Amino acid sequence: MKTIIALAIIGMTGLAAAEDAKCAVNPGKDAKPGITAKHDGKTYSFCCNNCKKKFEADPAKYAK
Repeated sequence: MKTIIALAIIGMTGLAAAEDAKCAVNPGKDAKPGITAKHDGKTYSFCCNNCKKKFEADPAKYAK
């Protein structure tokens, strides 16, 4: 029962999505939890802070 509740909470907060996410700049790499940026109301995930900086410098280039 505790597992089901925990999974429901994770699903509601969006934390589960980050585990399966790919880097918005380098899609061949898995995104790391907590390295994200928002653009046009959407959250993008990244494998490292360098990719996050590249995205923030030109989000239109990477946002899909």
